[in-house]
Amino acid sequence: MDLRQLKGENTKFTKQIPMHQLQALISLLNDSPDEILYGKSGYLYALLFVSKHIPEEDIIPGSHFEMVISSIMKSGKEFAAHRSSESPLLWQWHDKVYFGAAHGMAGILYILLQARAYINIMDIKCLVKPTINWLLSQRFTSGNFPSSVGSASGDRLVQWCHGAPGFIALCTLAAEVFEDDKYLKIAQHSCEVIWERGLSTKGYSLCHGVSGNAYSFLQMYQITKNPMYLYRACCFLEWCAVERQGTELHRPDRPASLFEGLLGRLYLAEDIKYASDCKFPAFTV
Repeated sequence: MDLRQLKGENTKFTKQIPMHQLQALISLLNDSPDEILYGKSGYLYALLFVSKHIPEEDIIPGSHFEMVISSIMKSGKEFAAHRSSESPLLWQWHDKVYFGAAHGMAGILYILLQARAYINIMDIKCLVKPTINWLLSQRFTSGNFPSSVGSASGDRLVQWCHGAPGFIALCTLAAEVFEDDKYLKIAQHSCEVIWERGLSTKGYSLCHGVSGNAYSFLQMYQITKNPMYLYRACCFLEWCAVERQGTELHRPDRPASLFEGLLGRLYLAEDIKYASDCKFPAFTV
C-alpha cells in the first residue's frame, strides 16, 4: 500500500469514528430541550453541517434527520396545544417561551427551514410557516422583538440571542423559501433597529454583543447586494477591533470562547473578507 492509499484509508477511518459518535447522540433526544445552544436544533444543525461538508452519499441517513425533526415538531405541537396558543408550534426553555435565536423560536424555526428537504411539504405549509407568521407578529412597533412571551425586559435587548439580530436570518430565508417580500421588509426594518441601537454595552461577542449584530448586516448584504449593509458591518467590526474603554460593561464568563469571547470577533474579522458568502458560525449551514 503506497502513501496515497494509506492516507485514504486513514481519512475513511477518522470519518467513521466521528460519524458514529455524532449519530449516537440521538440517544439523548428525549431528554434534550429544543433550542440551538444546548438542544435538538443545535444537533440538527450539526447533522446538516456534516452532511453538507462531507459530500459522500448518505453519510447520515435521511431517516436520522427525520427522527430529530419529528421530535422537535412533536414538542412544538404538544406545548402549543398545552398553552392553547394561536401558534401551531411553541417551544419553551427554562419555563419560558423564548423568541430569539439562541434559546428560542427564531433559532429553531431557522434550523427547520434549513432542513426543509426532510420535512413534509404540508408540515411546512400548515405548521412551520404559520408559526413564523405568528412569531413575527409579536414584534414591537420599533421593529425589535421581545425576548420571550410576557418579558419584563420590554423593548430593550438588541442582540443575536434576544432581539432583532436573531431574526434576520430567519426572515431572509423565509422570503426565499416562501417567495414573499414581506419577510424581507421585516428584516430590513430590523436592520435599522440594529444600526440605531446595536452597539451593545454587553461587549463584542457573537451571542449578545456587537460581533453578532454585525452578521445581521452581512446577511442583508448577501440578499440585497446593497453596499450600505456591508459598510454598516464594517463599522461594527471596527467598533469591536478598537475596543474603546468603557464599551464592554459585562466581561464574558468565557473570554476566549466562540459565542462569548475573543474567538467570535476573530471569526468576524476573517469572515468579512468574504462578505458575499460568509456564514454566521454554528447557525447558518
